[in-house]
Amino acid sequence: MGRIIIASDIERQRRDLRIGLESQGHSAVEATTAQQAIAAAHTGTCDVLIVDSGIDEIDLYTFCRSVRTRSDLGIIVLIREGVAQYRIDALNAGADDYLPEPFSFAELLARVRAIIRRIRSLSDTRTRIALHDRAIDLASRKIQGPGNRITALTPKEFLVLKCLIGTDKPVTNQDLARTIWNRDDSSDFEYVRIVVSQLRRKLEWDYTRPRYIVTERSVG
Repeated sequence: MGRIIIASDIERQRRDLRIGLESQGHSAVEATTAQQAIAAAHTGTCDVLIVDSGIDEIDLYTFCRSVRTRSDLGIIVLIREGVAQYRIDALNAGADDYLPEPFSFAELLARVRAIIRRIRSLSDTRTRIALHDRAIDLASRKIQGPGNRITALTPKEFLVLKCLIGTDKPVTNQDLARTIWNRDDSSDFEYVRIVVSQLRRKLEWDYTRPRYIVTERSVG
Protein backbone atom coordinates (compact mmCIF):
# COMPACT_ATOMS: atom_id res chain seq x y z
CA MET A 1 0.00 0.00 0.00
CA GLY A 2 1.14 3.54 -0.69
CA ARG A 3 1.49 6.87 1.08
CA ILE A 4 -0.46 9.52 -0.81
CA ILE A 5 -0.63 13.32 -0.72
CA ILE A 6 -3.94 14.81 -1.89
CA ALA A 7 -3.55 18.47 -2.85
CA SER A 8 -6.70 20.43 -3.62
CA ASP A 9 -8.42 23.60 -2.47
CA ILE A 10 -11.80 21.83 -2.73
CA GLU A 11 -12.61 20.33 0.67
CA ARG A 12 -15.11 17.77 -0.58
CA GLN A 13 -12.70 16.52 -3.25
CA ARG A 14 -9.90 16.07 -0.71
CA ARG A 15 -12.17 14.30 1.76
CA ASP A 16 -13.71 11.93 -0.79
CA LEU A 17 -10.33 10.97 -2.25
CA ARG A 18 -8.79 10.46 1.19
CA ILE A 19 -11.66 8.27 2.36
CA GLY A 20 -11.58 6.28 -0.88
CA LEU A 21 -7.82 5.73 -0.77
CA GLU A 22 -7.83 4.80 2.90
CA SER A 23 -10.63 2.30 2.28
CA GLN A 24 -8.21 0.54 -0.10
CA GLY A 25 -5.46 0.37 2.50
CA HIS A 26 -3.43 3.42 1.49
CA SER A 27 -2.47 6.15 3.94
CA ALA A 28 -3.36 9.66 2.79
CA VAL A 29 -2.69 13.20 3.93
CA GLU A 30 -4.42 16.35 2.72
CA ALA A 31 -2.82 19.58 1.51
CA THR A 32 -5.02 22.63 1.05
CA THR A 33 -2.42 24.81 -0.70
CA ALA A 34 0.35 24.35 -3.23
CA GLN A 35 3.00 25.22 -0.66
CA GLN A 36 1.67 22.62 1.77
CA ALA A 37 1.79 20.03 -1.01
CA ILE A 38 5.38 20.91 -1.94
CA ALA A 39 6.46 20.76 1.70
CA ALA A 40 4.81 17.35 2.17
CA ALA A 41 6.45 16.03 -1.00
CA HIS A 42 9.87 17.21 0.18
CA THR A 43 9.65 15.15 3.38
CA GLY A 44 10.53 12.09 1.31
CA THR A 45 7.95 9.94 3.11
CA CYS A 46 5.30 9.69 0.38
CA ASP A 47 4.98 7.69 -2.83
CA VAL A 48 2.42 9.62 -4.87
CA LEU A 49 1.13 13.20 -5.05
CA ILE A 50 -2.35 13.76 -6.47
CA VAL A 51 -2.82 17.46 -7.27
CA ASP A 52 -5.81 19.35 -8.62
CA SER A 53 -4.79 21.59 -11.52
CA GLY A 54 -6.71 24.54 -10.09
CA ILE A 55 -5.11 24.62 -6.66
CA ASP A 56 -4.16 28.22 -5.77
CA GLU A 57 -4.47 28.96 -9.51
CA ILE A 58 -0.77 28.05 -9.56
CA ASP A 59 1.34 27.59 -12.66
CA LEU A 60 1.60 23.79 -12.74
CA TYR A 61 4.94 23.91 -14.52
CA THR A 62 6.41 25.86 -11.61
CA PHE A 63 4.63 23.63 -9.10
CA CYS A 64 5.97 20.37 -10.55
CA ARG A 65 9.47 21.83 -10.90
CA SER A 66 9.37 22.85 -7.23
CA VAL A 67 8.42 19.31 -6.21
CA ARG A 68 11.08 17.77 -8.45
CA THR A 69 13.94 19.78 -6.92
CA ARG A 70 13.90 17.46 -3.91
CA SER A 71 11.54 14.57 -4.65
CA ASP A 72 11.02 11.86 -7.26
CA LEU A 73 7.62 10.68 -5.99
CA GLY A 74 4.92 10.00 -8.59
CA ILE A 75 2.77 13.00 -9.56
CA ILE A 76 -0.77 12.65 -10.91
CA VAL A 77 -2.51 15.85 -12.04
CA LEU A 78 -6.30 16.14 -12.04
CA ILE A 79 -7.08 18.42 -14.98
CA ARG A 80 -10.08 20.70 -14.54
CA GLU A 81 -12.27 21.40 -17.54
CA GLY A 82 -10.99 24.29 -19.64
CA VAL A 83 -7.34 24.09 -18.60
CA ALA A 84 -6.03 21.47 -21.04
CA GLN A 85 -2.78 23.42 -21.46
CA TYR A 86 -1.97 22.47 -17.86
CA ARG A 87 -1.67 18.87 -19.02
CA ILE A 88 1.21 19.74 -21.35
CA ASP A 89 2.84 22.06 -18.82
CA ALA A 90 2.63 19.45 -16.07
CA LEU A 91 4.10 16.65 -18.18
CA ASN A 92 6.89 18.90 -19.40
CA ALA A 93 7.71 19.78 -15.79
CA GLY A 94 7.91 16.17 -14.62
CA ALA A 95 4.39 14.98 -13.77
CA ASP A 96 3.90 11.26 -14.37
CA ASP A 97 0.25 11.09 -15.32
CA TYR A 98 -2.97 13.07 -15.56
CA LEU A 99 -6.72 12.53 -15.47
CA PRO A 100 -9.28 14.93 -16.94
CA GLU A 101 -12.20 15.73 -14.65
CA PRO A 102 -14.70 14.24 -14.16
CA PHE A 103 -12.90 10.93 -13.66
CA SER A 104 -13.78 7.60 -12.08
CA PHE A 105 -12.21 6.78 -8.75
CA ALA A 106 -11.48 3.26 -10.01
CA GLU A 107 -9.30 4.68 -12.79
CA LEU A 108 -7.44 6.99 -10.41
CA LEU A 109 -6.87 4.08 -8.04
CA ALA A 110 -5.49 1.97 -10.88
CA ARG A 111 -3.03 4.71 -11.84
CA VAL A 112 -1.92 5.15 -8.22
CA ARG A 113 -1.33 1.42 -7.89
CA ALA A 114 0.56 1.28 -11.18
CA ILE A 115 2.97 4.05 -10.16
CA ILE A 116 3.61 2.51 -6.73
CA ARG A 117 4.08 -0.98 -8.17
CA ARG A 118 6.54 0.11 -10.84
CA ILE A 119 8.60 2.36 -8.59
CA ARG A 120 8.96 -0.30 -5.91
CA SER A 121 9.57 -3.20 -8.30
CA LEU A 122 12.60 -1.34 -9.65
CA SER A 123 14.08 -0.45 -6.28
CA ASP A 124 16.71 -3.22 -6.47
CA THR A 125 18.05 -2.29 -9.89
CA ARG A 126 21.85 -2.09 -9.97
CA THR A 127 22.55 -1.47 -13.66
CA ARG A 128 24.82 1.28 -14.93
CA ILE A 129 24.90 2.35 -18.58
CA ALA A 130 27.89 4.26 -19.94
CA LEU A 131 27.31 6.70 -22.79
CA HIS A 132 29.81 8.87 -24.65
CA ASP A 133 29.95 11.79 -22.21
CA ARG A 134 27.65 10.66 -19.40
CA ALA A 135 26.44 7.57 -17.53
CA ILE A 136 23.01 6.42 -16.43
CA ASP A 137 22.81 5.05 -12.89
CA LEU A 138 19.56 3.08 -12.89
CA ALA A 139 19.86 2.34 -9.17
CA SER A 140 19.67 6.01 -8.22
CA ARG A 141 17.72 7.03 -11.38
CA LYS A 142 20.26 9.73 -12.13
CA ILE A 143 22.42 10.74 -15.07
CA GLN A 144 26.02 11.61 -14.27
CA GLY A 145 27.69 14.01 -16.71
CA PRO A 146 28.78 15.75 -18.74
CA GLY A 147 31.49 16.63 -16.26
CA ASN A 148 30.22 16.89 -12.69
CA ARG A 149 26.60 17.52 -13.61
CA ILE A 150 23.97 15.26 -12.00
CA THR A 151 20.50 15.08 -13.56
CA ALA A 152 17.59 13.18 -12.00
CA LEU A 153 15.14 11.11 -14.01
CA THR A 154 11.46 11.48 -13.19
CA PRO A 155 9.57 8.22 -12.47
CA LYS A 156 7.97 8.22 -15.93
CA GLU A 157 11.26 9.03 -17.69
CA PHE A 158 12.89 6.18 -15.80
CA LEU A 159 10.14 3.71 -16.69
CA VAL A 160 10.17 4.67 -20.38
CA LEU A 161 13.95 4.33 -20.46
CA LYS A 162 13.78 0.90 -18.82
CA CYS A 163 11.20 -0.17 -21.38
CA LEU A 164 13.38 1.00 -24.27
CA ILE A 165 16.59 -0.61 -23.06
CA GLY A 166 14.79 -3.83 -22.13
CA THR A 167 14.24 -4.87 -25.74
CA ASP A 168 16.16 -5.08 -29.00
CA LYS A 169 13.04 -4.34 -31.07
CA PRO A 170 11.38 -1.01 -31.96
CA VAL A 171 8.85 0.18 -29.37
CA THR A 172 5.78 2.06 -30.57
CA ASN A 173 4.00 4.93 -28.84
CA GLN A 174 1.12 2.56 -28.25
CA ASP A 175 3.45 0.01 -26.61
CA LEU A 176 4.73 2.68 -24.21
CA ALA A 177 1.23 4.02 -23.51
CA ARG A 178 -0.01 0.53 -22.68
CA THR A 179 3.02 -0.54 -20.63
CA ILE A 180 3.80 2.66 -18.71
CA TRP A 181 0.50 4.55 -18.56
CA ASN A 182 -1.97 1.63 -18.69
CA ARG A 183 -3.71 3.35 -21.61
CA ASP A 184 -4.96 1.39 -24.60
CA ASP A 185 -7.83 3.45 -25.94
CA SER A 186 -6.30 6.57 -27.46
CA SER A 187 -4.64 7.65 -30.66
CA ASP A 188 -3.26 10.82 -29.04
CA PHE A 189 0.19 9.95 -27.72
CA GLU A 190 1.37 13.46 -27.03
CA TYR A 191 2.18 12.59 -23.40
CA VAL A 192 4.46 9.77 -24.60
CA ARG A 193 6.29 12.06 -27.03
CA ILE A 194 6.79 14.65 -24.28
CA VAL A 195 8.55 12.16 -22.01
CA VAL A 196 10.70 10.81 -24.87
CA SER A 197 11.67 14.39 -25.73
CA GLN A 198 12.62 15.03 -22.09
CA LEU A 199 14.80 11.91 -22.11
CA ARG A 200 16.57 13.05 -25.25
CA ARG A 201 17.36 16.42 -23.69
CA LYS A 202 18.92 14.65 -20.72
CA LEU A 203 20.77 11.90 -22.59
CA GLU A 204 21.83 13.31 -25.94
CA TRP A 205 24.78 15.55 -26.68
CA ASP A 206 22.55 17.20 -29.32
CA TYR A 207 18.90 16.27 -28.73
CA THR A 208 17.93 17.57 -32.19
CA ARG A 209 20.14 14.87 -33.69
CA PRO A 210 19.66 11.92 -31.32
CA ARG A 211 21.94 8.90 -31.37
CA TYR A 212 20.59 6.90 -28.43
CA ILE A 213 16.81 7.29 -28.69
CA VAL A 214 16.04 7.28 -32.40
CA THR A 215 12.61 7.39 -34.03
CA GLU A 216 12.05 5.33 -37.16
CA ARG A 217 9.03 6.73 -38.91
CA SER A 218 6.02 4.38 -39.02
CA VAL A 219 7.98 1.76 -37.04
CA GLY A 220 8.71 2.95 -33.49
